[in-house]
Amino acid sequence: MPDGKPERKAKPRTRANREGRVYQRTSDKRWVGVVWPPEVIGGKPRYVYGKSREEAKAKKEALEAELADAVPGAAGKDTTLARYLEHWLTKTLPQAVAAGNLAQSTLDSYRDNAEKHIIPDLGKITLRHLTLPRLRQWQYDLGQKPSGRTPRKLRKGQKALPPPPPLSPRTVAYCRSILHKAIADAITDKVYGIKENPVKDLKAPKIPKAQIAPPTREEFTALFPEMSEDRLWCYWMVVLALGLRRGEGLALRWADIDWENKTATITATVQRMRGGSLVSKGLKTDASEATVAVPASVMEGLAEWRKQQAAMKLRAKAWLDADLVFTTSLGTALEPRNVNRAWEAVCDRAGVRRMRIHDLRHAWGTYLAPRGVSQKAIQAGLRHSRMSTTEIYVHALKEMKRDAADAMDGVLVEFKRAGRKRGA
Repeated sequence: MPDGKPERKAKPRTRANREGRVYQRTSDKRWVGVVWPPEVIGGKPRYVYGKSREEAKAKKEALEAELADAVPGAAGKDTTLARYLEHWLTKTLPQAVAAGNLAQSTLDSYRDNAEKHIIPDLGKITLRHLTLPRLRQWQYDLGQKPSGRTPRKLRKGQKALPPPPPLSPRTVAYCRSILHKAIADAITDKVYGIKENPVKDLKAPKIPKAQIAPPTREEFTALFPEMSEDRLWCYWMVVLALGLRRGEGLALRWADIDWENKTATITATVQRMRGGSLVSKGLKTDASEATVAVPASVMEGLAEWRKQQAAMKLRAKAWLDADLVFTTSLGTALEPRNVNRAWEAVCDRAGVRRMRIHDLRHAWGTYLAPRGVSQKAIQAGLRHSRMSTTEIYVHALKEMKRDAADAMDGVLVEFKRAGRKRGA
């Protein structure tokens, strides 16, 4: 007490933050209650008014109950799976996207599959009533459900359209994974009244191993002349020679090419988002981002392609200068589905089976292995984080080894010669 006055003791808090009592305004003598929405909802405070303390207090309690009822799992209310998934897809996951922990395309895929395959069957069940037998029945029914890929045109020899095939085991397993993650997030949030995830004991259907069939030497001998004469000849060559994924080749920029060191840096991929927009996005894993050595013949091809693109730019009435290596006639990114169609046309002209563009990536490892390139070098070139994935690609780093690039040069020259003999 330096000034002689007794020291006041602070009154102990009797209420937590945001739990104020109703009060009377001096201006109009009305009673006011302040209600804060639960944190899981968020938002600004809400105000209620009354002519008496009792009226304002009753309104305040009614609004608190209404807001609590709007929170999944709060106030002892049972939450249906549909209601929770709506909150998960519109609140929880967008926050993960904003934080960079989830891709927007993944969120779109979760939403699409949840709305089609989870909510219609399980949506009315409360979270605490999701039992293993009910989930097992849902998964079985899902495996019998017709897929949306209904044939629309009669093929040669068909008199009627066949029924749509059932959902694939991969799609069923994917839906199970979505549900497992959704409930795991509910448990983490600790506001939904459940402590165990019933999906963890639900065994996913076995997914048949993909039958990888890269082009044979005979097919490549037929393909190479058609690839070389196609309008996207340089794209096919780059995808094959560098073992790129479709979207990685489409996202390649001239700034990514190091002409002096004969390398290319792979950092992005182009894909069509659900909803229509075509975007360039980062790669899925750190291992996918790499600087790879480019075969000398491919560097020569890129130089020629740059001249052709410059001429196309001069002819264009408008040009979007996005620095992309492979573009439309307006300088915009190529549509992935159109590139698929162009590749199918190449296969048709060559008289070989239709195969995927991704099979060129499989061919990268297939044709380098017999030439003495180690699997470790092939793993670095394909930018796989696990050797087990690379072993799938090989049938019989931050930087791809130069000997692998040189070996690919030999492969390209070999097929080029074989193609010329075939066309002679």
